[in-house]
Amino acid sequence: MDNKEIYIIGAGTYGEAIYELALLCGFNPVGYFDDDEAKKDKIVMGIPVLGPFNRDIFDPVNKNFAVAIGNNSIRKSKMEQLLNFKAYVPSLIHPTAIISPYAKIDKIGCYVHANTYLWTKVLIEKYSIVSPCVMIAHHTRLSEGTFISAGSNIGAGINVSKMAFVGIGSTVMTGVKSIGEYVTIGAGSVVIKDVPDYAVVVGNPGKIIKYNSIV
Repeated sequence: MDNKEIYIIGAGTYGEAIYELALLCGFNPVGYFDDDEAKKDKIVMGIPVLGPFNRDIFDPVNKNFAVAIGNNSIRKSKMEQLLNFKAYVPSLIHPTAIISPYAKIDKIGCYVHANTYLWTKVLIEKYSIVSPCVMIAHHTRLSEGTFISAGSNIGAGINVSKMAFVGIGSTVMTGVKSIGEYVTIGAGSVVIKDVPDYAVVVGNPGKIIKYNSIV
């Protein structure tokens, strides 16, 4: 679409990072929305916080939005709401990311940050975030709503199921076949075997310490 203006949902520190990413992708950020009323009318990265998003006050139809929320479930919900309102939620890919011509990134709501490497036939589904300096090896799939934190390494041929979270500096070894739905992998963990749905894994080698009960 010709319109390059974009609004950002979330005026916190990650909102500032998404502001920069949007600029580098050729968009023109023009305002933030944030549920914290105390932020209304503040200036963040040179643009105003307009207050909480309210469809009755602000018409989102045919406007671009980025959702700067790390929580997978909330981010997905906000993006789906915007799409239902006939807004656009474009994917944003940092110009320094190295993307194989055989990799595929969904065009809806994916954020791929600086110095990331996506190898042959990597698949990134909608609503997913890949943070800076991540390496994802060939034939690995990130299902919708996943979050891969900075400096992580994901091996080859792995299915990372929907809404999984991989903490900063973690490694998921080649040979692992599946990371389950709503899994949390703690920072610096080394995962050497499949992880079932909802599990929380920490350590080297990674061990299940509990299961997520709220998603």
